Amino acid sequence: MTELNWIEKDMEYGPKRGVNNKLSWKIHHNIGGFYSNKMEKEVEYESLGECLFYYFLELDPQTVRYYVQPVEVAIPYYTKDRDKGFWTHVPDVLVFRAEEPPSLFQIKESKESTDQHSLVNRVCTRYAAEKGWRYEVVYPKMLPKEVIYNINYLHGFTRPRRAFKYWGEEVMERIKFFEESSIDEICTSFAPKADPLMIKPIIYHLIAKGILHVDLYKKISSATKLISKPGVLQLDQMFNAEEIVE
Repeated sequence: MTELNWIEKDMEYGPKRGVNNKLSWKIHHNIGGFYSNKMEKEVEYESLGECLFYYFLELDPQTVRYYVQPVEVAIPYYTKDRDKGFWTHVPDVLVFRAEEPPSLFQIKESKESTDQHSLVNRVCTRYAAEKGWRYEVVYPKMLPKEVIYNINYLHGFTRPRRAFKYWGEEVMERIKFFEESSIDEICTSFAPKADPLMIKPIIYHLIAKGILHVDLYKKISSATKLISKPGVLQLDQMFNAEEIVE
């Protein structure tokens, strides 16, 4: 897709409502935002589950672009007098991934369901299908605690450090030489030429960008082994995503 196409989509799928969480005065840090290196703008979230999912999208090398609160979906209802009306539902995020149809996601805390949830899912499924998209429900906070820790930790390394320009290429060369070594072993191999503590953020940045791989189901530390196969599973598998079909 060309840069012009993305500019058009940026305008079409801009947020349809502002971040608003009625419980935020009771639950601190439930509303916030962060600068997205992928979208090159501020991204807002309404819950910690949303924040976690957006952090994952920042790390996922297959995600090209994503739009928070992108569309309005008309949900039908009937009044007591049997008159038909509509209320507006705004799904959480529209995700464009390489070589996949776009996916419209609803982010939930748990798998508890109500009649209203079922209705919203059915209508959003039809809406997405008409556009050639998929509609999925995800549960980020149900991830294993190690995966949640790793996503939050690696998000802090999505932007390259200044030292990357000077040492990034040599780090990659050493990793090829020391196959499946630990992060600490790679870092200490630079002494005394370079401070190992300066090398470590470069390695974490390469992991965050999907260039180097680790087992995301184990908590990342200096002892973590770099592996040859990608550690990020398919998005659907990682988040227990449920594709809603009629």
